[in-house]
Amino acid sequence: MLYCAFINDDLFIKSGYGVKMQNTIDEQERKALKVWMRGVIQNQKMSAYEWATKAGTSPTNITRFLNGNAKSIPSSRTVAKLSHVSGTEPTKVTVADSLTRTLEVLNTKGDRVRYVNVYGIEGKALALELDTPSGYGTAGINKGDTIIVEQDVKIEEEDVFAFRFEYRILIGQKVGNKIIHHSLWEKHKAFKDVEVIGKVIQCIKSFNVPKKPFSDMV
Repeated sequence: MLYCAFINDDLFIKSGYGVKMQNTIDEQERKALKVWMRGVIQNQKMSAYEWATKAGTSPTNITRFLNGNAKSIPSSRTVAKLSHVSGTEPTKVTVADSLTRTLEVLNTKGDRVRYVNVYGIEGKALALELDTPSGYGTAGINKGDTIIVEQDVKIEEEDVFAFRFEYRILIGQKVGNKIIHHSLWEKHKAFKDVEVIGKVIQCIKSFNVPKKPFSDMV
């Protein structure tokens, strides 16, 4: 089954994932500050020394950071002083920014049909648009939907996963050595007989599919 999940803040911060996410945010903030500083220097024709002097801070706060010699980023107080002088501010980095990715959406032929933004997904992922009945329609994954698939993971018992069968991409649930469908007509298959694409971790519903008989959707 597909489940919604919540994260306990204490466990999240102490976990390796929480630490990794914080490192990602710090790195993005560092990049945003560098882009902003270089843009101010270039667009306002102002040297780092002149900018820092007008802001009442040390020029090394800028030069060392831009040259990659500083382990930490300038303090919020220093950034505020520089912002006041330049009349601009660096782009703010949020948790959502650090967890959002853009993926190509592919059809069953492997052609790109559009892009989609996904949240909270790490590792190797694939976005697929289902242009044939999914074999999982009565459980909520239908033709026209976009599934997000985690690749390079082992399919465990009761995982919902995508696989290729003949010319189609189908969805099923691993139960023992069988693949169980949730469909009015799709027959169950042997796990060893299919080409696994990956574990289904998200499904983006589509409401723009032309009206067809219900049996065509499942």
